[in-house]
This record gives sequence, structure tokens and C-alpha cells, in this order.
Amino acid sequence: MTEKFKFIHEFIGILEDLNIDYWLEGGTALAAYRDGEIFPWEHDFDIGVLKNDFEKKINIFFEKASSNNFEIKVQKNFPFIDNIIQIYSNNKHSNPNQIDIYLYTEKNEHIYMRWLNSPIGPGSKIIKSMLFLSSQKLRNLNKNNKFKIFVFKIIFKLSLLINYNFFKSTYHSFPKKFFKNRKKIYFCNKDFYLPYMIEDFLVYRYGKNWKSPDKNFNQEGKWKLSQARPILSQKFLPYPKFNYNLYDLIKNVNSKN
Repeated sequence: MTEKFKFIHEFIGILEDLNIDYWLEGGTALAAYRDGEIFPWEHDFDIGVLKNDFEKKINIFFEKASSNNFEIKVQKNFPFIDNIIQIYSNNKHSNPNQIDIYLYTEKNEHIYMRWLNSPIGPGSKIIKSMLFLSSQKLRNLNKNNKFKIFVFKIIFKLSLLINYNFFKSTYHSFPKKFFKNRKKIYFCNKDFYLPYMIEDFLVYRYGKNWKSPDKNFNQEGKWKLSQARPILSQKFLPYPKFNYNLYDLIKNVNSKN
């Protein structure tokens, strides 16, 4: 195992130990299948999992992540698990040094991941600011300051409720059939898994020109034309389940690193 990829290998080892099925996602899947190496400009490694499978093993996953000296950020530091968990390496030789876990929810014949933290529509910037501000306060307030905690919980819940009922967001969405099986690929000195219908997946995600490198795909907003990025109501998926214990859990993991 090379030092460069040790972080990635250890992370995938945790998923495999816990029998959590995953697939390479986004730019990582494209780089693996088309180029056989990580893009030179890339700083993160993208993984997709089914949210329901991952949530069942979240506590033991955090324990193992802590023992591997990883740092964790859940849902942009919101007190629930909905669409993304970010893992960071403390090893300066790791490249990439960040792993994004995209959490997908099954519905009908597709899987979906919504950006609940990025509402779209008039007034969305205000709602987003209120969510991030109140979440930050809840993370950092002393537990003995019960009144302020109560106030900021009310602000956070009200902001999220408004977001959920009146706003939309960009989703990631794919047909389930892409993932009924998985395809092995050797990448970064290890076997990884791709969606079995990988070329259909890449056309759906990047369009018919996916075989032609385009490092400005995201910067120029071309991703907005992708079939895989519909704009849907926040209510399309269930309301998230609050878990304020996540703050303490994450603090405990990160304080050991």
C-alpha cells in the first residue's frame, strides 16, 4: 500500500468490514473508468452508498474512522444525516485527502440524493444563512446554556421546516437498474466497485461526450444539463430525523485526531 493511497484504502476497508455496498461516484467513477487515474486537479474521492444501509452501521463506522485517525463532517454540520458525510485525512501525504460519501434514498425506480442544505428559490439565501448560523451555535454552545440551546433549536427547526415545505433543491438521481450489480475495477492500486452499467451511468451523469476530458465541466455549469441533476421539491424525500447527539459523537471522533 503506497502512502499516497493509504487513506482511501483504509476507508474502503472499513466499508468492506461492515459489509456496506458502495460504488465509485461522480468524477471518481469517470476518472477510474475513462482515465485509469485520479484527475490532477481533484482533491476529493467520491463514493455512493444507500442511506438506509449506511445509517444502520453509523456508530460503528464512526468508531472505526476514529481509530484510523480520520476527521468527519456530517451533513455540513447539521444535526441529521441526509445526503453527505465528508471524511478527511490527517496524513499530509494523502492524495486525495478528502472522501465524500453521497447518501442515496430509494424511491420507485430511482435512487435520489438531495442537497437539503442548498435550497433554491426567492429567499433561499436567508433560509440557508439561518440554518448554518443556528447549526453553528448549537455545535459550539456550552451545554449548561440551556436557554440559548432551546432558542437556537427553535430557529433551526423553523428554518428547516420552511426550507422543506416551500423550497426546491438540486438532486442527484439515477435509475436503480444501474446499481443492481456492481463492476470491479482496479484503480489507485486496489480493486474498487463501479455501477455495473457504468457507461449508461456516465452518459446519464455527464452526457454523451463523457469520453472527452473537460476539466471545466463543473466550473462552467455544464453539470446543470445532466439528466442526473433534476430540481425537485425538498418534500420529494422524507423529512430528516434530528439527532443532536451527532454533535457530541463527531466531536469525540475528531478530538482524538
